[in-house]
Amino acid sequence: PGTIIKNKNSNTVLADLVKDGDEFIACIGGIGGKGNSYFKSSRNQSPRKAQPGKNGDKGIYQIELKLLADVGLVGLPNSGKSTLLSVLSNANPKIGNYPFTTINPNLGLVKFSEYRSFVMADIPGLIEGAGTGKGLGHQFLKHIERTRVLLFLIDVNDTDPNESLNILIKEIENYNLDILKKPRIIVLTKSDTIAHDDQKDLPDYDKISSISGDGLQSLVNSLTFYLDE
Repeated sequence: PGTIIKNKNSNTVLADLVKDGDEFIACIGGIGGKGNSYFKSSRNQSPRKAQPGKNGDKGIYQIELKLLADVGLVGLPNSGKSTLLSVLSNANPKIGNYPFTTINPNLGLVKFSEYRSFVMADIPGLIEGAGTGKGLGHQFLKHIERTRVLLFLIDVNDTDPNESLNILIKEIENYNLDILKKPRIIVLTKSDTIAHDDQKDLPDYDKISSISGDGLQSLVNSLTFYLDE
């Protein structure tokens, strides 16, 4: 699921395989011919006759994968996306205290009750220019096109959290404006790294800490609220 098949020459989308079990036949094989032995009979042991077959279809195709997830994590490099995914789900993404730890998208299953769960996708951190392809931006941004809710993660230690958010929104706008029509939640991450008295100067977004767990249950509740709509 999540596979798109395009004609390489025209860039036309031929199939969008969304559900498990979806199929698409790209080319039909040829039909074999019949040699002279097929026409052999008791009266003609050496027939000088044959029947040519038919060639099969030919085509050049581009196969593209867009991850299917309920929630897409969006943030600048080192904003805490992978840590949050590892805490909330069964995923084990690579985590490090340096930018671009994540170089491939990761999926995790977040269980919020005994019988209910949702899929969360962590894409590599975006940089300025990602919306126009810089830093493999297009390869990363395509994975949030199919998500139902966007979760923006902003590091509380950023010099200007509002500017960080504006960068992310601008890059998504440059890539595909329709993505921003999805419901969105904005949170400040790493709240455990800043003194409580200093938090009053921060923008009025919910604050979470993947290390201490502060705000995580409230975040999951907010996500499920949008997913249930």
